[in-house]
Amino acid sequence: MANERQRGAVLALVMILLALLGVLGLLAMQASTQQTRMASNLLSSLQAFEAAENLLLKGEALLPTAIPSGWQQDGAGRYLIQNLGQTNQAVGMPANLAVTLFRVTAIAEERQARVILESVVAWPETAGEYAARRILWRQLPRES
Repeated sequence: MANERQRGAVLALVMILLALLGVLGLLAMQASTQQTRMASNLLSSLQAFEAAENLLLKGEALLPTAIPSGWQQDGAGRYLIQNLGQTNQAVGMPANLAVTLFRVTAIAEERQARVILESVVAWPETAGEYAARRILWRQLPRES
């Protein structure tokens, strides 16, 4: 009879160990799946950021003459160019240099990621020794 009890105890111990290994396997699969999702979301965010930066550059390339009206759809995003007016006190430009300020806003979407970038470009009124330059750049927070 002692042998019969021992065989039953070993079976119970093996079943408990097998259940624990199964739970550990499930936890490892969940962690792996979550990390894969996080990596995918990061990739989407980076791709959306790159697309938005390209849209900014595309909009800035149209300055100052060919400014389209309204939002312009382009690929996975859109951009808007706005004339902010003239000033002679633009940041990073020589004092009393008359410039026209333009704001370019770009929105790019890639899967769940959405990136909004803005830049302000100072464009000198007179062609000369000073070139147009981006004087401000920012990424707007995602709307909730």
